[in-house]
Amino acid sequence: MSFELPKFRPPDFTQDFFVNAPDCKIEEVVKEGVAPRNYHALSIYPEYFKIKGKWVIANESRMDTVAVVTPDDGIDILEFRNLKVGDKVVVGRTEDGSEGIYMYTEGFLTEEVVTDTFAFRSGRSRETAYSKDYDELYEIMKHEKENDGKIVWVLGPSIALDDGSRAAFASLVEHGYVQAIFSGNTFGTYDLEKAMFKTVSGQEVFESRGNAHYNYMATINEARRAGSIDELIHSGKVKDGILKACVEKDVPVVLAGSIRDRYALPNVYDNVYEAQDAMRKHTRKATMLICLSTVLHTIASGNMTPSYTVKNGVVRPVYIYSIDIQEFSVNKLFDRGTLEVKTLVTNIQDFILNVARGLIE
Repeated sequence: MSFELPKFRPPDFTQDFFVNAPDCKIEEVVKEGVAPRNYHALSIYPEYFKIKGKWVIANESRMDTVAVVTPDDGIDILEFRNLKVGDKVVVGRTEDGSEGIYMYTEGFLTEEVVTDTFAFRSGRSRETAYSKDYDELYEIMKHEKENDGKIVWVLGPSIALDDGSRAAFASLVEHGYVQAIFSGNTFGTYDLEKAMFKTVSGQEVFESRGNAHYNYMATINEARRAGSIDELIHSGKVKDGILKACVEKDVPVVLAGSIRDRYALPNVYDNVYEAQDAMRKHTRKATMLICLSTVLHTIASGNMTPSYTVKNGVVRPVYIYSIDIQEFSVNKLFDRGTLEVKTLVTNIQDFILNVARGLIE
């Protein structure tokens, strides 16, 4: 039986409660980057706003944003800093429809009812069996590839530590299972250093060769000399790896800088807002988000990714995965409000090898 997306069941807006609800209230922005008092902040869930008697869904709802009514009576979702003078921002703090604002969390619920009040090992830990989760993941990823989905990956630098995981992920890029990558300077430098010098931070396997500690900085230096990561790869000096596969397959990579970066690749965003804007271009259209062993990038990406998206006029879920060796790390998204996430506690090198084998071999 092939995988099928769960069908979205919208609210019944013919009910008297919705029919009699008022239109949502709006106030205009009077200072750039400043929302009106009593602004309504959005969530990751589908939200509807009543405008001139019609309930309108916010197509790209995400956390820490506000709803702006457009001239054609639609809804735009904007970050606070992107508000312009004259923007008509929805105000009101209720979400039950009484102020023309309705947050809906039951659109993808099935008819199944869980009768057990106690379930042993229902959480995720190192002792959890994941074979069923892998099978489900493969089916979802195949569906996304075959149906023009957008799979966005969030990568920690540890994926670039060995040749096996780099080659496995590169093969996923080559076979169309990667539409965008988010990461930081360290990942990019590790991947390029491995491709150019066969070391990571100067280490080859578990020992450092003489003067190999220069390789990390030398990698960045060569990339800056070339002018960009693309030009470095086109020079022929980069023999393999994830970034090489991305350049060859025209897969966008967003590298966001950190205060810890002592020297950065030329393509790394050193402005946090510019990095967020670059990432949101992809999360707004994502149908799947897979985060591998990077706590801060995972939280940031999860918070800006809604639990649903509207594709070809149809509301569908966004599948979010968080994978790390530590339970603490994979559960951070739950703590920060991103509830629609499946977690696997495992080494990400093993994870990516399994995924490549399950989808390609």
